[in-house]
Amino acid sequence: MKTRVVASAFLGAAALFAAVLGLPSPAYSHKPITTSILFKNEIAQIFQRKCFQCHTENNLSVSLTTYTDARPWARAIREEVLERRMPPWQAVPGYGHFTNDISLNTREMEIILSWTDGGAPSGVLKVEESIPPVFVPPAPAWDHGPPDHIMPIGGGHAVPAGSPFELKRFVVPTNLASSKRVRSIALKQGDRRVVRHAAFYDEATGRWLGSWTPWQTATMLPEGLAVRLPAKSRIVVEIGYSGADQDVTDRSEIGIYFGADSGTAVEALSLRAAAASVPAGATSQRVRAETKLSTPLTVVAFWPDPSPSARSIEISVVSPADMVTPLLWIKDYRPEWRSPYYLSAPVTVARGSRLVMTTYFANPTDKTEPARAQAWLMTAGPLGK
Repeated sequence: MKTRVVASAFLGAAALFAAVLGLPSPAYSHKPITTSILFKNEIAQIFQRKCFQCHTENNLSVSLTTYTDARPWARAIREEVLERRMPPWQAVPGYGHFTNDISLNTREMEIILSWTDGGAPSGVLKVEESIPPVFVPPAPAWDHGPPDHIMPIGGGHAVPAGSPFELKRFVVPTNLASSKRVRSIALKQGDRRVVRHAAFYDEATGRWLGSWTPWQTATMLPEGLAVRLPAKSRIVVEIGYSGADQDVTDRSEIGIYFGADSGTAVEALSLRAAAASVPAGATSQRVRAETKLSTPLTVVAFWPDPSPSARSIEISVVSPADMVTPLLWIKDYRPEWRSPYYLSAPVTVARGSRLVMTTYFANPTDKTEPARAQAWLMTAGPLGK
């Protein structure tokens, strides 16, 4: 009896300790198994497709590559999936279809929830629980093969341990001897524990050239499209950093892949509202931007670029007959998880149509704050015409 009391006290103390730290309560091994979903089969395959981009050893977040790694996080995984916080895809389903969509579909969510609610079984022998049952991507590499041209980003950027999220800008000379058509721009992280996202701009014009995320490691344009870079051009690289558990010096690189000499060149259209401010304490300050097209164009991709206080972003096209077509809706904007949105099927917009963006901002401070409502659209002339 005494032993049982001591054990109960120990478990109670452990649960209290976890609660104080804000950790998920421990899931004990004697929880009954009520599901046929196994980590080694269904779960590992979903994690490989949708989670390993950030959840491996020495990466942005906790490793989920083995059962030993993943099992203690089963309850937290359940909460993140139900709240649609992870994977960190922010576009609302049904408002545009995108080639780089990393979100879980309904079936994948059901499988994960069945596993977490049913005891989270492994499906392997105890001695195999620390072995990944599926292929785990290696350290940062050029996922699409060696680029045609590689450029270092500065001489190394120091990221102190535990430092909060921040954006840093670097100017990288291309040293191109002549103008080039570029079909893809990639980034290879110097240290993937600290690099969350990156965006590329032409320094001379400010136009957006593409973006990188852990789940889309290169800008991939539709066949026949390319970005034109002038000779001796310079690329502005904006990287989102968060500190790891130790000091890190990041030495990331840019790689560019040249395209064919002929084809359609893409441009970038900035959809930006006039200067605005958000009053202290505001929770839903609306800012609207609109532009009317004098010529038809095709929208290929979006890069939302608001100030960090943005909470939601809606982009629509309004036809000359006032028919509204939603293109993108980000309901809960998270600046630390920025992403481009590459349309699965580029959308051609008629002359005389209006592109409309509505952004909502919040300001929890006691002072008025400026608000930047902006999004870049990668565009081309009407395709196939």
